[in-house]
Amino acid sequence: MGQAQLQLKSKNYPVAASSIERALRIEPDNPLLWIELGKVRQAEGNYVQAENMGRKAASMSVNAPKAYSAAWTLISESLRARGKNTEAQEAMLRAQGVR
Repeated sequence: MGQAQLQLKSKNYPVAASSIERALRIEPDNPLLWIELGKVRQAEGNYVQAENMGRKAASMSVNAPKAYSAAWTLISESLRARGKNTEAQEAMLRAQGVR
C-alpha cells in the first residue's frame, strides 16, 4: 500500500494500479485497497471507475466508519468531476455521516 501511494504521488499510475491489484488478489475484501485503486483511477481521469470502486468499498465498510467515509468522499469527488454536483453533494453528506 505504501509503495502504491508513492507511485501515485509520482504519477506512475500504471505501476501504482498494478501494486494495488496485487494486494487485492491477497485481500479482495479490504475496502481500503479498493479506495486506493479508486484514487489511482481518479488521478488517471477515469471517474466512472473511481466511483464504482468507491461504491464497492462503501458496501464492504458499513461497520468501519473511517473507510465508509473515505469511500463516499471518493464517490463524491468522482461525481463532481463529471459535473454531477447534486449527487456529489449527497455523497459528501454520506461521507460526513449525514444520511
